[in-house]
This record gives sequence, structure tokens and C-alpha cells, in this order.
Amino acid sequence: MFDEAIEKILAVINKKDAFGEIYPKFSGEGYNSFKVDLKNFHEIQPAINKKIAFIDAGNAEIIGSSNFSLSLIRACYVIFQNNKKLGFRKFEALALTQAVGESNEILYKTSFFKTNNSMDLQEISFNSLDSNLMVGMNRAEIGSAANAIRRFAELRLAKSVAEQKIADMIVLDGNLQSTLTNENAYLKELYSSCDKNDVKLSALSKTTSLFTSNGDLLSAVLTRMSSLASWFYHPIAEISSLSHNAEMFFVKFHEKSRHVFRFEIYNKQKEFAEEIIGALAANCADPVFIGYPYGLIEADRIARIGKNEKESLKARFLFKLQDKNIEKYLSSRNAHEILDRISF
Repeated sequence: MFDEAIEKILAVINKKDAFGEIYPKFSGEGYNSFKVDLKNFHEIQPAINKKIAFIDAGNAEIIGSSNFSLSLIRACYVIFQNNKKLGFRKFEALALTQAVGESNEILYKTSFFKTNNSMDLQEISFNSLDSNLMVGMNRAEIGSAANAIRRFAELRLAKSVAEQKIADMIVLDGNLQSTLTNENAYLKELYSSCDKNDVKLSALSKTTSLFTSNGDLLSAVLTRMSSLASWFYHPIAEISSLSHNAEMFFVKFHEKSRHVFRFEIYNKQKEFAEEIIGALAANCADPVFIGYPYGLIEADRIARIGKNEKESLKARFLFKLQDKNIEKYLSSRNAHEILDRISF
């Protein structure tokens, strides 16, 4: 059984590129793919002396049931120049999402509570049957709203960085595609701020699942094709989607790296892509994760809400809520936790 499965896996990952033309395969409308071609590989020329703001965010549910969820949202920026960390700032918000019946619908409404370093977020509402939050045909879980809010927090922080012109360029963790309800409004505000203040905007995805027309991974195909030590690949597609104002690249930042990443730049600034890629490549020599910008590693570390911190906050809230008739709500969702402890 295992040998057969291993042989099948090896057949998948070792298959030869099919003869004929191969194209990137997008799942949505608004993408005109270009044929995969060796001529689209370009060598990276590292650039220095650019002030870069790396932005990331994290979230963790502190307590919750099927009809409410209290989460901590944390967003931060880290400034680097010439591979030196110049400083950072982090911002937090406590977000309480509750289910509300309104106009014959169940809405998830989120309100925010100030902390010592709060960020400016307004009340947000989602329909519980929002297809962007749902999994399959089931009503979205109320905790999923926090994941959307985390993304909005990143974009709001990036807008603030652009308005204050804290850096020459901004690098987001992820991409520039709008996939959430109301996300496009946040992105448009960010684009406007970057245009007004001459700040370059880009994003880098740690993972990518973009396929080719023959069912392979585009990143794997490009890795097999290239003989360059470090490179960027472009063009990939002409993007006309109104929810994706970006120019797309694939990049291998360091000769010793085993990773290829998807890189995007705000499409009005695509002429500066090579310069930004060069600046990021100069930030990718740290052995902690060689070939990945150290600034994003730092941003992830600062924004991340660890298990110990989460459990400490949970204990504080539960202590305050003891004897407040909350147990019958928490028990609506904690059966899995009990089974996990039994199994362990």
C-alpha cells in the first residue's frame, strides 16, 4: 500500500514537462496567461540604500462560542535599510464579533476595544452566509471574521505608513488580490496613498498554488527550467481583473535558496519592479531562512501571537467571567478540545 502510494507521488513530482506550449492556469476571470518561455527569466541585480517597510499581522481567538468570538488582532511594520533594522512599531485591537439577527439574516458584527497601542479600526459587519467566509455550503464560523479583520488591519497599517512616508517601499505578506468582501475599498485607499506620496507597494507570498495548463505547479516548472543562480520570471499574465491591480512575477532571491515565491507590485508602479526585487534580494541572505526577506521574518515574529500569550489572556478573561453564566456558551464549541486532550 505505502510503496504504491510512494511510486504514485514520485510519478507526479518527477514527471517530465509535456512537449508543446505550457501556460499558467488561473481559476478566475481577468487573466490572459503568457506562454512559459525561457526568455522570460531575468537575473536579479541586488539593490541597496532603499528604506523598506515590511508589514504583517496576526490574530488569535481568546475565548469564543458559536455566537460570539473575542480575538486579539496585532499588526506591525519593521523598517530596514541596507540590511539594518531601523525600528518597528506594533498595534493591537481586541475584536469582539457577535451574531446578530437583522433583516431576516444572521450578521457577524465586530466592535473594537482600545489597547495601549490601538489601531484605528471601525465597526465591521459580515453576512454569516458570505461566500468569501463560508466553507462549502455551511454558514461561516464566527471566528473566521477575525481572519478577514487581520487582513484589513494590514492594509490600514500600510496606508498609514504610506501617508507618513516612513519608507520608500512597502512589502506586504501575501498578495494584492481582493478576495474578501469590502477588501477592495481598503486596497483602493492604500493605492491612493501610495500614489500621492510616491511610495512603492508590493507583496510577497510565502506559498503559491498557481498551476500550469498541464496540472503541474508553475513554481516547480520554473525551478526546473532556470539555470540562473537568482532570478525573476516575467511576464506571467496580463491582469485585467478589477479586484487585482497588480503585475505578477515569480522570484528566486538567492542562489542557495530552495524556494520560489510569487511577487506582486501595484500595476501603476510596475516599472519599478526590478528595483524592488533587487532590494528584497539584498535582504535575503540570513541563514534563518535563506532566500526569504529577513524583514518579513521579523514582521512575522513581532505580529505572531504565541500559544503562551493566548492562554494567558484566555485565563484572565475566564477569571473575570467566572460565575457569569458563560459556560453554556463556551461548551457549544469545546467538544473537539476535550477529544484532543483524551486522544493525546
